[in-house]
Amino acid sequence: MMAKRKNKCFRFKPFSIKQKKAINWWMPGSPYSDYDGIVADGSIRSGKTIAFILGFVLWSTKTFTGENFIISGKSIGALKRNVVNPMLLILRAIKIAFNYNRSENYLEFGGNTYYLFGANNEASQDVLQGITAAGWLGDEVALQPQSFIEQAIGRCSVEGSKFWLNCNPENPQHYVKVDLIDKAKDKHLLHIHFTLDDNLTLSQKIKDRYKRMFAGVWFKRFILGLWVAAE
Repeated sequence: MMAKRKNKCFRFKPFSIKQKKAINWWMPGSPYSDYDGIVADGSIRSGKTIAFILGFVLWSTKTFTGENFIISGKSIGALKRNVVNPMLLILRAIKIAFNYNRSENYLEFGGNTYYLFGANNEASQDVLQGITAAGWLGDEVALQPQSFIEQAIGRCSVEGSKFWLNCNPENPQHYVKVDLIDKAKDKHLLHIHFTLDDNLTLSQKIKDRYKRMFAGVWFKRFILGLWVAAE
């Protein structure tokens, strides 16, 4: 007989200064509390995703009840691996009860509903039609079509709604870089650039390994977190 798997428990570890900023920027008293959103870019394994998940959960549950939210990734599979699974562990750790409907792809917790979407082509925007949302968490948003990004932003019409967008760098002419990051101040968005050193859970040995494994454009994108064109 196969033994039942025990529920994993999320173990909180010290957060870096940038991670704390990404978690708490929306809180009363923060100089960014009235901003419309946050966009974070930078190197792989820099700790931005975990900070975003925790911050998004705390913000949405403390600010709203009875509202709808959008959570998106390049695909449903990637979204479940990168966001949903760690989010469930965090919810258990901070004692927030949840209902996860795997077949219909939505989560319920804190009195709100969180709809999960994969966005890998231009038709992806169609699934957002009719949704009125109080916020959007976009993971690896640079891999999602511009039409989906603009549609998701347009769906967030609830008073106090905010956007939480993170990604690794792509081409420097990418829509996210040119229209969101470069214009963050004008669009009332907080921009945070992450590096490997902003993830305090990585040992120097692991960071050195990453630096050895990549070269050229991939080193600039994955390790330095720079928006550079492919060679």
